[in-house]
Amino acid sequence: MAIISLIFTTGAGFLLVISSLFKIVSLRESAKSVHKITFIPEKTAILLGYLFPFFELVLAVLLILRVNDFLVNITALIIISIFIIINSNAILKHSYAECFCFGKLMKSRMGIGGLIQSILLFLSILPNIIYNNPHVLTIFSFNEFNFEYLVLIVVSTLWTFTLILIRLSVDKLSILRA
Repeated sequence: MAIISLIFTTGAGFLLVISSLFKIVSLRESAKSVHKITFIPEKTAILLGYLFPFFELVLAVLLILRVNDFLVNITALIIISIFIIINSNAILKHSYAECFCFGKLMKSRMGIGGLIQSILLFLSILPNIIYNNPHVLTIFSFNEFNFEYLVLIVVSTLWTFTLILIRLSVDKLSILRA
């Protein structure tokens, strides 16, 4: 179970790194988009929008480097739970605003695609809490480059791209249905 947990958590960390870097590249637009997708007052939302990509990047790196750190995993689950709530709210209100979840480089919308991706992210990290195995390796704990290391990197990366493709595909399908 430790290897599976390592793959899913590392893949989730990779996804959050990509998301945060894309937001940082278009930081001003990203900050303004937070007000559109939340109920937070505009000035607070914009400030949060400027800070969140950096927080997300730090959290992502910590997920990758410290796969089984309880505080890191709980923080990630809380943030992802907020994503689930925001996407659920968008579905209930039929408000499919652009979320800027991947900055300008990948267009995505609030709604079912984001909800599915967020639930899969949540499920990717949850085993770390349930199986609390303090001896879980990280992808950087291998002493030398070997086949197992390569497989872990490839499979984690595939999981990351699968999460992105699921979101983008469901977003496209929901737009076509509307």
